[in-house]
Amino acid sequence: MKIFAYAKKSRLSLRSLLFFVLLALQFQIFAQTEYEESLVQKANDLELYRDDYWLLLGHYKKSAFGYKSLIDGKDFFLAPDGRKNPKAELEATIRSFFEEAEKGKTHPTYKYTSRYKWLCNKLDIDKSRLPHDGDTEFEIIKKTLRVKSFYLVFPAAYINSPVSMFGHLFFLVESEDTPHLAGLSVNYGAIATDPPGILYAIKGIFGAYPGQYDILPYHKQITKYSYLDMRDTWEYRLKLTDDENDTMMRHIIEMSFTYSDYWFLDENCAYCILFPIEAARPETKLTDDPGIVVEPVQVIKQLDRLNLLDEVNYRPSLFSKMQYEKKFLTFRQKRFVKKVCFGKASVKDIPSKGMTAEEQANLWEFASDYLKYLLSDNKITQKEYQKRFLEVLSERNKIKDVESLAKNIPTPDSKPHSAHGSHMVTVGGGIDDKDAYAETKVRVLAHSLMDRDDGFSPNSQIEFCNASVRYNFSEKKFSLRYADAVNVISLPMYDTLIAKKGFLFRAGVEQNLYKDGKETLAGHFKGAVGISNFILPCTQAYVLVGGDSFFAPRYDYYTDILGGAEIGFITTVGIWKQKISGSIYQSPFEKEHTRFEATVEERLALGQNLTLNGFYSFSGDYRETKHSAGGSLRLFF
Repeated sequence: MKIFAYAKKSRLSLRSLLFFVLLALQFQIFAQTEYEESLVQKANDLELYRDDYWLLLGHYKKSAFGYKSLIDGKDFFLAPDGRKNPKAELEATIRSFFEEAEKGKTHPTYKYTSRYKWLCNKLDIDKSRLPHDGDTEFEIIKKTLRVKSFYLVFPAAYINSPVSMFGHLFFLVESEDTPHLAGLSVNYGAIATDPPGILYAIKGIFGAYPGQYDILPYHKQITKYSYLDMRDTWEYRLKLTDDENDTMMRHIIEMSFTYSDYWFLDENCAYCILFPIEAARPETKLTDDPGIVVEPVQVIKQLDRLNLLDEVNYRPSLFSKMQYEKKFLTFRQKRFVKKVCFGKASVKDIPSKGMTAEEQANLWEFASDYLKYLLSDNKITQKEYQKRFLEVLSERNKIKDVESLAKNIPTPDSKPHSAHGSHMVTVGGGIDDKDAYAETKVRVLAHSLMDRDDGFSPNSQIEFCNASVRYNFSEKKFSLRYADAVNVISLPMYDTLIAKKGFLFRAGVEQNLYKDGKETLAGHFKGAVGISNFILPCTQAYVLVGGDSFFAPRYDYYTDILGGAEIGFITTVGIWKQKISGSIYQSPFEKEHTRFEATVEERLALGQNLTLNGFYSFSGDYRETKHSAGGSLRLFF
């Protein structure tokens, strides 16, 4: 009987204990809920949802109906209408911090690590009352990376690739006691399924690809840009404190969980890379007014004006390295290298007579670089590359204690942050076949052959939305001379070793003289290919062959098509630049429709963003000739 009585009493005790446990849990849950709601109320009382920093963390920008985030990933927002409702997103964020941690799932206090840090500071959140502290994961990342500095990395424009004409921007994470090449990079780029080309560029212009932040080994990025794409790289150290570096890293981690639609012209690598910097230094307002087009070079100039850039390092591309090494080789030696690299000669056949050990070292280093170039350009197979590279390396190792003549590649005087402004306005006038005129030109972006080359690929041209309006004094009327959607000229160096072809492409509308002696504003498309090289240290010559076409209803068959060629010489000496060119185009349908032009253009740079330009031309068509001359002042901004 005593046993039954004890059991009965025990059950009563267990029930009482369970009751008190449940009661305590209920009080704890109530207390937590009360604390959670007090934080939400405090945030609303402080109107943190209107705070510029909260809007920055969510990439919110003003729209016609309030605010809208530039982030397109739906999983980034905690509130159902969080993309357009900063207040709802703020409340949902605070409540998410009180969620229990789940195995295999990233807790919001780490996933939204930037929000977490900022809200903890603003609301004085007691972290001990949260079920999970996301700073534990962030501290692990911090200790692993040991971030010393961030560098803004600029792989320069590669004019022969339509998707690389403006260059690129990404971050290098410099760790303590770690060489740059062993570090990590943070890249924002389009996740594209199409190969680089016209379709890729068109889809990118219309935001058809998602853009994401990725963390990648830096040496892989350098291999891609310097060796495969042949693009020089510039590293700018950002002037940030240790705390600002931590803040940058937090925002990068936060953004790595989502994506935004990638637009090549504005919401691109150059624009989106600004958000982590602005998160670290919010007073800069870097993302407030991006403009119609955001270019990497202009972003670098903007950061330089704000005194955010410190030291700059130059990392030459494989192409630049070969160009420098090639200067120390004779024609016979270059021919020998080509034969060796294509398997038509043995390394033992080196024309070493009269060569110093330093010259031989340079020859073998050039041969090894040339083999890398041939492999990247699919001129030789991987098997051929490995066999010949080992042979070349073996010869170089025989004089391994000897330094090459081309060891120290000089840093170019022209640096990206010294580039002229991309936008341009021109005022000027002149005489066209005895008729005086005044003219103004505008260009949305970016660079022409006769502009200063500082910060751009030398003797290249890439212009978008370029137009000219002229007032003729004798006729007393205005006319649109031309309006180009795009006008691109690429003139890379061409020789028997590195056969890079140049090209020209132009599309828009232009005044065109027809056989009735009248000009008509017609659709205009021009394309040509050719070669270019230096004939003197300061003079580059080029030849382009192609076609010129115009389209208007008044033409026979609505078209005016010509084929022909152009030859030119571009000389640059300091602030002075000259271009002498001649062209001749012939219609295949009309013998008298032979269009020719000889032009001399002069440019004097008065400053980084101001040039004085002049020209003279003699031209003819349909057996009629004329002389033209003029001058202009160009302002870049």
